[in-house]
Amino acid sequence: MTRRTMTALFAGCALAFASGAARAADGAPVLMIGDSMMRLLGIAMEKELNAAGVAPAATFSSLASGLARMDAFDWFAKVDELMKQHKPATVVVSLGANDRQSLKDSTGRVVPFGQPDWEREYGLRVGRIMDELIKGGATRVVWLLLPDMKEPAQQEYAQSVNALFKREAATETRKEKVVLFDMAPLLTRRPGTFSLYVMAPNGAALTVRDPDGIHLTNVGSKRVAQSIVQTYWKK
Repeated sequence: MTRRTMTALFAGCALAFASGAARAADGAPVLMIGDSMMRLLGIAMEKELNAAGVAPAATFSSLASGLARMDAFDWFAKVDELMKQHKPATVVVSLGANDRQSLKDSTGRVVPFGQPDWEREYGLRVGRIMDELIKGGATRVVWLLLPDMKEPAQQEYAQSVNALFKREAATETRKEKVVLFDMAPLLTRRPGTFSLYVMAPNGAALTVRDPDGIHLTNVGSKRVAQSIVQTYWKK
């Protein structure tokens, strides 16, 4: 892959969903929250923000959690707690990777993934998280879209959930404060497909995804973190 191609990928990723998003002031608190996808990415984000002179920054990740099994981990309560504790101006969110499963709707009925009622209920939960972050004081929410996945079923799921993220972020009350960041172009050699590694400008192979076909490696996390910070903080 040529240097020109790599530059285009970074530019496309940065511009895809960043329209209208103001850059954060240096020194404004930043919080990263999410499931297992945020574990390594949060560490990488803190390092990049520190290097860029943005502080303070903190991360909370809960492995194997999500918005489908709120009985197992209550993200609504955790968001309220974290916003009061850290008072961030910007919140970077990665959720959804663990949610290809049944959920219980507001009546307690079990709804299998893939049904319209699942999509409706899950969309409500995504929207509520966005609203809670804004109500808690965030002036900007950077919501990360899921990257391409290795297994076809998981890839189809990721695409469908990304569509929900886009729909919920685009509502009239959220569109000025919720922006979507697409990490996929940074993690693939061919758009729309899973890649275990990508090529650096010097020709070296960079392993950016875990063999499980879902998570990022340290290298992939650093690559995404650098692009997020470049997009929203660096002048």
